[in-house]
Amino acid sequence: MRHHLYPEQKILHLDLNSGVSADRALEMAVPILEARPELWSWDWIVDAKVVPEDVTIAHVARLAELFKKPERAALTIFATQDRFMHLWARVMDFQFPGRRHLIASSAVAGVRLIGKRRSAMKMNAI
Repeated sequence: MRHHLYPEQKILHLDLNSGVSADRALEMAVPILEARPELWSWDWIVDAKVVPEDVTIAHVARLAELFKKPERAALTIFATQDRFMHLWARVMDFQFPGRRHLIASSAVAGVRLIGKRRSAMKMNAI
């Protein structure tokens, strides 16, 4: 798993396309989140064209245990071709209060979706 931080945009990009297992991805992500608790308030792009085959509810539950409610509404965009990921995303909305989980076809489409959502929130705040 690779990760990139974009501080100016407050976006965390997690790239799972290297064939990493869900166990290993979680093992790598937890220290990043523990070291930088502000990342919970950033928008995330989880780039997993194919979701790791070994991912289970227990993996998501482990992450939910660490969850810190974001200071603002935050997004997680799954860049994936997994046709069932939208079902997991909906469940995760309940596991991570204040964070919305959406699907995009690519990381680039995910960045655009974050931009659209942020613009809509600014317009609603006016």
